[in-house]
Amino acid sequence: MLAGVLLAFAAAGAPAAERVADPTRAFVDGYDPSQNDFFANTPERTVLLRIRDDLDGDGVADLALSESSTWGNAGGQWLLFRGELGSGYAYWGTLFFSPGSAAIGPRPGELTAYVRVGATRGSLRVHRLAAGGITLAGDRSLDLENPADRAAYDTALRAGRRAAVEHCRLLAYRRDPGGCWQPGLGR
Repeated sequence: MLAGVLLAFAAAGAPAAERVADPTRAFVDGYDPSQNDFFANTPERTVLLRIRDDLDGDGVADLALSESSTWGNAGGQWLLFRGELGSGYAYWGTLFFSPGSAAIGPRPGELTAYVRVGATRGSLRVHRLAAGGITLAGDRSLDLENPADRAAYDTALRAGRRAAVEHCRLLAYRRDPGGCWQPGLGR
């Protein structure tokens, strides 16, 4: 639970000014302003993950990047980049989530994620994504064995849309950065 609180704090305080032309290439080359422990596996076992979607509702595609070695049963770390018209991306911050338990919206600029901390317990977090950065707008502890909590979970995740995740093996990306991406998590 403490790790989740620290991640939410890190995301809320992350600077949103650093610009990157190609975040995926930079990430593979070691760019990580969050200073997380990305790329802990050997290259042969590493799978890149990305979400390309308009996360803040401004009409410009944003980007979330992760890779498999940071993942556990509850999800993994994602570096988020805000798309800018004609000028690449700006680093936004880092969030911990699993795309299967996250929803974009329903309000523009909101990302709701359930972060599991046990078999049935976790936290439903609402993040606001805006030009100035990412803030934690809501955090509610849930026990999914409790019918009211289960209903809150289901309602929150159905209210938005699911992010389309793509995967690419790291070695395949190095050979063909544009042609290696496949739908899903690729596990």
